[in-house]
This record gives sequence, C-alpha cells and structure tokens, in this order.
Amino acid sequence: MLFLARRAGRVVGGDRAVRAAIQRGHARLVLLATNASGRTKRTFLFLTRSTGVPVATWGFKEELGRILNRSTCAVMAITDEHFSQGILKYLERGDCG
Repeated sequence: MLFLARRAGRVVGGDRAVRAAIQRGHARLVLLATNASGRTKRTFLFLTRSTGVPVATWGFKEELGRILNRSTCAVMAITDEHFSQGILKYLERGDCG
C-alpha cells in the first residue's frame, strides 16, 4: 500500500517536507520509524497532536527509506485520506504496508 501511495505521489518524506505537509494541512497520516531519534519522535508527536493528524510507528529508517528510494528516512507523511485509511487498517491488523 505504501508503494502504491508513493507511485501516486501521495507520500512525502523527510523532516522538512513532513513538517510542511502537517502545517499546510495536507498530511493525513504520519509514519515514524521505530529507530528514529527521540528528538524526532517528540517533535512529530507534538506536531501531530496539536493538529489532529494520526501518527503511527512502523518499520525502521531503512525500510521507510526504501519506499522513497533513499538510504534512510525517519518520518514520512501520507497526503491522501483513502491511502491513509487503508494503511491504518493494515497496521491495525499487523500487516506491513
């Protein structure tokens, strides 16, 4: 599901891009890597709580990076409501996205 969202152009990755998506109201779901730094986790948990964007912890930085064709990525945002709902359902069932 994450690869489909990326191919559709509905995924942004990296600190600055995700912050901008949250602040502009485009982010529908934020994914944090489980091995992201404590500061990154605190920052994005604060931003998502203050704006009401759901946040989930999934995968390692290398896995999130692979989805975006990068070496690593600690945080990414899904900007489409339907993709975000589908990904949340996968995560609730324990499947990978």
